[in-house]
Amino acid sequence: MTQRVRWAIAILMAATLFRVQTVLFLPTVEMFGGPAPDGWFGPWLSDAILGFLLPVMLFLFWTWRGIRVWGMLVGYNAVGAFDYSQGLITQYISPMPAEMASPATVYGGIGIFVVLQLIALWLLFRRDVVAHFKT
Repeated sequence: MTQRVRWAIAILMAATLFRVQTVLFLPTVEMFGGPAPDGWFGPWLSDAILGFLLPVMLFLFWTWRGIRVWGMLVGYNAVGAFDYSQGLITQYISPMPAEMASPATVYGGIGIFVVLQLIALWLLFRRDVVAHFKT
């Protein structure tokens, strides 16, 4: 795996660190008296969990080898992309109130990050990347 590919994967994954902030949004769902629809509880909770796991995954990516580590990285990025897709579906089914965020902001932000996560996932399946982790 070239340094360029290695840095690309790391940067694409690191770009999703913002999702850790969603732990602050959890009290804003309706069940806790906030303005956000309850449908956002699941996506925000999983976002927060994935955000807190990101430093661990980046550490493993940079320091460990092995097919299990590669599998964990693939799993993390696949679940992350799926989680973003759930955010898009949640915005469609239970839109965020306008006072919290505009629909364009929600769709655009989540859309960009799902693409970044999918690119990282795609790069993890390059032959040279798989070979790097197999050794």
